[in-house]
Amino acid sequence: MPFELERTYGLRADYWYRLQNLSPNTTQQRFFESSPDNETQKFLDKSDEISNSFIWQTIRNLGTKMLSPIYPKTDVIGILGSGNMFLFSEQQLSKFIGIDKSNWDATNKTVLDLGAGNGNITEYMRGFYNKVYATELSPVSEFEVIFVKKRKSQKMRNRLTSKGYTILDALEWANVEGIHFDLITAFNLIDRHYSPTTLLNDLYRASTRSNCPVIVSLVLPVIHYVEYNPSGKSTDPDKMMQIYGQTYSEQAHSMIVNVFQPAGFEVVRWTRLPYLCEGETHYPVYYLPDAVFLLKPIKPKPNAFAERPVDVSIPEATSNLNITTLYASIREQSTSDYSSAFESP
Repeated sequence: MPFELERTYGLRADYWYRLQNLSPNTTQQRFFESSPDNETQKFLDKSDEISNSFIWQTIRNLGTKMLSPIYPKTDVIGILGSGNMFLFSEQQLSKFIGIDKSNWDATNKTVLDLGAGNGNITEYMRGFYNKVYATELSPVSEFEVIFVKKRKSQKMRNRLTSKGYTILDALEWANVEGIHFDLITAFNLIDRHYSPTTLLNDLYRASTRSNCPVIVSLVLPVIHYVEYNPSGKSTDPDKMMQIYGQTYSEQAHSMIVNVFQPAGFEVVRWTRLPYLCEGETHYPVYYLPDAVFLLKPIKPKPNAFAERPVDVSIPEATSNLNITTLYASIREQSTSDYSSAFESP
């Protein structure tokens, strides 16, 4: 399978799934190496098909142009059904969590996915958790951003409901009692959240109450960008996470030492996965390097200020990168991976 993916798409297992730089021993020992599989291949095939469809690309471009002045980007994507994401397959998830599906009974299992978006990534967990709860927080229009800040995106919520998910309030989910979760997930949410500290505290409280593991993922290098901020229009969170390091491995280590441990979590294992997104005519697939962490709450919670953040030397300029710069640099990397991969042999 790795050979097929590399031959067809330039998907390099060494670059997308493995660590390129050494991490401190404790971080490296907890690293779980994932690998591409058939579901990854299917997503790439579908993205290539959509990219080559003139009709679909025309509809997408016209729809985006008409809807963008009215709706935020998240809802435009939801309305058009474009920009689908892929992070892991059912098989990859089961290996990472340590589930033996042959002996796993999903009947009474429950999962909560925070910031579920259109639910495409959430759907890969349905084989293990029969009951799915989800949250999604995004404004429908500029009017709602200004005048109705607490209203949530009905379009995205309706899409999640149509999949059979039970929707919880995106701001109050951690205060809901009487529901036992077997897993709580926050995929690519913490660096988009208006308050990472609040999110981590809520995750700790809820996971402790249910005595369940937590999965948190984010793109490295870390770039904070808040699309919906209930306290205003700022795209910055209320407090930046203390992440240091110049390489992927250094920043992953910094997440463990400076973010998760002070928040009361032990990192059971972590892995590197390609966060894939359907592209467009010139770029069939976009890629971002994701770090996925399997956490368990530590009881009692350690003192968050017991030790100072560990600086593994990140240059000052890196902390000032904006999201456009990040995606531009990633696009350059994606181009080198895909431009030749889609040419005729």
